Amino acid sequence: MNLETVLINSLWAALFAAAMTVIFSAPLWALAPSFLSGFGARFVRDVLIGAGVGPNLAILIAATLAVSLSVGLIRRRAVAPVIVVSGLIPLGAATAFLRGVVGLLKMSSLEGVALSEASVLVMSNFAIGFNTTLVIAMGFWLGIALVGLLGKKWATC
Repeated sequence: MNLETVLINSLWAALFAAAMTVIFSAPLWALAPSFLSGFGARFVRDVLIGAGVGPNLAILIAATLAVSLSVGLIRRRAVAPVIVVSGLIPLGAATAFLRGVVGLLKMSSLEGVALSEASVLVMSNFAIGFNTTLVIAMGFWLGIALVGLLGKKWATC
């Protein structure tokens, strides 16, 4: 595990999370929590994967942490869902979904063995994307449950 690479990837994820906050039309003060949520989620994910934890468990822990911190640190509940979603988006499986769609588009021109290999790749990419999305949803739920157990009230979702 290269710490410099982890930090750079985490910084890009944080910038992406902050940009999503702007796209979601959140107030200016929501940029910093979104930035920290995106950075923390990606940092935890990459460190855990580098330590040998499986990617699904690493994403589950990172999503739980991001949701817990976002909800726990924000006093204004009306914007907390925007910050939570912005922090979770960098954990998504956009690359796997994109590979699946591109593979699906290329399948129309294939025949024989190439067609069967391409169909396996398309299905595996969609399965990875679906699985990652479910793990993020589980992390969201666990984060909300954790905040509820620690005494914070979640009033907006």
